[in-house]
Amino acid sequence: MTLSASVQINAPTELCAATARLWRDRLDRDIKPEHEDISIDLSKTRFIDSSGLGVLLTLNKSLRARGASLKLLNPSSAVCQLIELTRLHRVFEMIHD
Repeated sequence: MTLSASVQINAPTELCAATARLWRDRLDRDIKPEHEDISIDLSKTRFIDSSGLGVLLTLNKSLRARGASLKLLNPSSAVCQLIELTRLHRVFEMIHD
């Protein structure tokens, strides 16, 4: 069995201090070395705090270091506002369908 070079993962409704560690553990489990294109679906995520942003930034950095890419899919308006406010729209590739 071969793995696809891409994977899409749904983010939790709240990506905050209470959920960040569990979600980071899930990412570590679900993202394999063979995955080159990783997409995080943020369409149902309504709240992100600094812990959640930290998980996304750490993931982005580690993926780029190995030549993989991270895309944030359909972030909700609240998430978009936070990403733009923190100027992280310059760091993350965001896709709006």
